[in-house]
Amino acid sequence: MEIVLLKQICIMFLLIAVGMLLVKTEFLSERGAKDLGAVLLRAVIPCVVIKSYITEYSHERLFEQAESMFLTILALAIAMAVSYLVFGTRRRIEDVAAAFSNVGFIGIPLIQSVLGDSAIFYLTPLIAVLNILQWTYGVYIMTGDRKSIQVKTILTNPVVLSLAAGLLLFILQIPVPSVVTGALNHMASMNTPLAMIILGTYVAQMNWRELLLTKSAYACALVRLVLIPAVTLAVFCLIPGIKTDIKLVILIASCTPVGSNIAIFAKQYGGDYKLSVVTVCLSTLLCVATVPVFYMFVERFLLQA
Repeated sequence: MEIVLLKQICIMFLLIAVGMLLVKTEFLSERGAKDLGAVLLRAVIPCVVIKSYITEYSHERLFEQAESMFLTILALAIAMAVSYLVFGTRRRIEDVAAAFSNVGFIGIPLIQSVLGDSAIFYLTPLIAVLNILQWTYGVYIMTGDRKSIQVKTILTNPVVLSLAAGLLLFILQIPVPSVVTGALNHMASMNTPLAMIILGTYVAQMNWRELLLTKSAYACALVRLVLIPAVTLAVFCLIPGIKTDIKLVILIASCTPVGSNIAIFAKQYGGDYKLSVVTVCLSTLLCVATVPVFYMFVERFLLQA
């Protein structure tokens, strides 16, 4: 399984290289990359979420969704607590960066490659709750001002809306025409290449000396890629009775690198934008080694338990 993970990460890095090449050859501008990011966040990922809920209803599946929500809240609480204990408000960028992983851009492709498209059903609560916490807790940590939190932004978040729509489709078993499901499938298939190309635009704009010599970014990456996943795995091993596949989905998501939203927050709320981009790029580069190694520990302590 580690080979599958490593292969998928290598594919993702090749796609990142495409994004870098497009920027370096001036076929893709910073504005164009920003627009692609809007397409991904506002259209493609919501389609991935809705698509995962177009499945046959059963009480067991609904209960599994509740279990996934429980593990989601637990995993995010662990991540926020560990990050706050290490960085606190002294280093706000690193605190938010380490707390929230790149579930949309990297978590979805990884989980699809290892466990299949059906596993996204267990990931959707994490995608939604993570987005809500980023725009509440994350904004508060970045600014230190509760007034910066806008309820309207949360309620109109495309991922939150798509989760609500998906749950209605699943619970009420509303029939979806094949034309619509076909369109959803095509949109959802864009997630991996589009996400990686956008990450490539970030890397292309980086000063490599700055990327490799920023000590605080290494500390952030260590917390995000090693410490938080290790604590999460230790806690999950103590929880009996929950389906292993659900634990596995949340654990894979927990070991992904820094989420790219940190750069958006830094620019919007006057944080250190350069440092935020460095944490995203460095942790993404390092995850090629940390994710397969972490999965080895997951297999040993969780799958063989």
